[in-house]
Amino acid sequence: MPLLVALVGAVLLVTAGGATWGVEGWWAFAFLTLVPPALRWAAGALIVTAAMPFVFAWWRRHGAGMETWLRRWTPSWWLATLAAMAVFWVFREQTWHGDALYKVTLLESTPLAANPYIWKEPLDSLLEHVATATLRPLGPGPEVAIALMSVLAGGVFVAMVGLMARWLTDCRVRRLAISAALLASGTSLLWFGHIENYSWSTALAFATLVAAIGHLQGRMPLWAVGLTGGAAVSFHPQAAFVLPALLIVLQRRRWLRQVLVLAVSGLTIPAATVAVLLMLGAAPPGLQGGFAGDPQLFWTPMQALAPAQLADVLQNLWLIAPLWLLWLGATLALLVTRRARGAGAGSLLLDVRSVWLLAAAAAGVMVYLFAFQNDLPRPRDWDLFAVVGPPLTLWGVVAWLWLGERVASPRAAATLHHVLMVGLIFAGCYTLFWVGVNHTYTLLRPDAAERERFLRYRLLDLTTLLPEATVTPATPICAEAVGCERVALTTFTMPQNGDTRPVIFAHAPAEIAIPLTLPNERTFLWLSPALDPQAWDWGGDGVTFTVKVRTAAGEETLWTQHLSPANVADRAWQQAFVSLDAYRNEPIELMLITDPGPAGNDAGDRAGWGMPWLLRGTLAP
Repeated sequence: MPLLVALVGAVLLVTAGGATWGVEGWWAFAFLTLVPPALRWAAGALIVTAAMPFVFAWWRRHGAGMETWLRRWTPSWWLATLAAMAVFWVFREQTWHGDALYKVTLLESTPLAANPYIWKEPLDSLLEHVATATLRPLGPGPEVAIALMSVLAGGVFVAMVGLMARWLTDCRVRRLAISAALLASGTSLLWFGHIENYSWSTALAFATLVAAIGHLQGRMPLWAVGLTGGAAVSFHPQAAFVLPALLIVLQRRRWLRQVLVLAVSGLTIPAATVAVLLMLGAAPPGLQGGFAGDPQLFWTPMQALAPAQLADVLQNLWLIAPLWLLWLGATLALLVTRRARGAGAGSLLLDVRSVWLLAAAAAGVMVYLFAFQNDLPRPRDWDLFAVVGPPLTLWGVVAWLWLGERVASPRAAATLHHVLMVGLIFAGCYTLFWVGVNHTYTLLRPDAAERERFLRYRLLDLTTLLPEATVTPATPICAEAVGCERVALTTFTMPQNGDTRPVIFAHAPAEIAIPLTLPNERTFLWLSPALDPQAWDWGGDGVTFTVKVRTAAGEETLWTQHLSPANVADRAWQQAFVSLDAYRNEPIELMLITDPGPAGNDAGDRAGWGMPWLLRGTLAP
């Protein structure tokens, strides 16, 4: 079983979820194509090696020594938290996900009272505006303010992970396993300067569970549980899916008093947040058109169970809880496994109510994962569901360890421990690659409908270099030189939707050679080649668009596509993304070429390169 788990994990990492074999659609693993193959193979080899029997035999022989070493050298709670925050800041992400571009634009130009996000994540919006206003005189923009908030939330999360591990077990090795499981997930990217609004709600939703476990163990007052849960919901209402589990902490004889304590403490921060926002001029929240203007918050059962939707949900789950299959297996096994006669008490410090609390919290966030309707595609909006990762993982790793204490056979228990070790190594590699890719690359998914927001990534508009370009042939396309230029600046408007874009007009045949020295960073071209709408019905066999680069070493064709007005799909703006990473810090001639179609017929070959931008960054896989 350990070897089987290791082989599956190694194949997923080495092949980037099958991408290197030509398997497409596994977006939860697509980012691995940006990880150097040598690193992926090394991770695969490490996982398979860890699954070998002799490795686990060595681990079991030296387990006591490892426990002693951990007791002696485990850093203090506060030191570990501060060190983690330093790592989060140094390796903060360079890729923005979800609505991050829109959020930063709002913070740069929109007052708090007019922010459309304000009732979707009230306390988060309030603190982001406060942090942005505080830092603005010092120079940093809102992205730095949000990144600092993210790192601080990460510090809270790491501190809570340490507390939870201490309160769940006295065994240092198991504490390490619990902590590693909670940190080895895509959710951890939320702490690396994540430019979005889910970091604090996720951290505090988990802190609510920690406080609840602490209360069941007599370590925390009930009002602290309610206060933390209320704060989590104030940052983002998604945290509410953890709160029903708190009913399990109530005692039958004192339930009315405890409900009042939870209610009053839980409403304190939300009420204060609403009051402050109203005092600052925010319009009261209304339900016209749905909550905060969203007419549908949840999928219908038929929508939620649609194959495409389910596939996206499961891939989202791979990213935020990469060991979810193990956690599911442990849950199913616990349902059918009775405690073995003679089994020891084990090292988990759990009573029945604690077990039910963790299980209920995991179930609550899973309902959110499957049922909540997200407006953006999940590959872009995966972080909306990152809150699911910690509660599910906490339940899963506890269930796995608890299962190991309940099985009758010592050999079966050893196998379960070995599988967990292999799984944690896989999850750790996967998460390190995820964080590393988002730190190393600025991954972009350009969208022409949002092109104004991508101006922050634009290094150059190639239309500004047209006066320096060499055009071949230089002859006009009709007898009159003026008004019949073969190459000129103009605009095209698509009649079907009114989309107008600036264009380098290039009647085929035409070659535009633009001298360019590329910066020493990753760049790519974002082009919108198109046929001139006024010539769609003029006949001809279309135009072939080609992008080449000429250097001292010669010419290289980077992209080509033929467009014909006879094809309905070609009567629109096209998208071309051309990587120039290979020419960093190098002088080149960028050649934009339009040629007549295969028959050599140049009738009606009016064409153009729309919105020719050079962007810094890398096209997201």
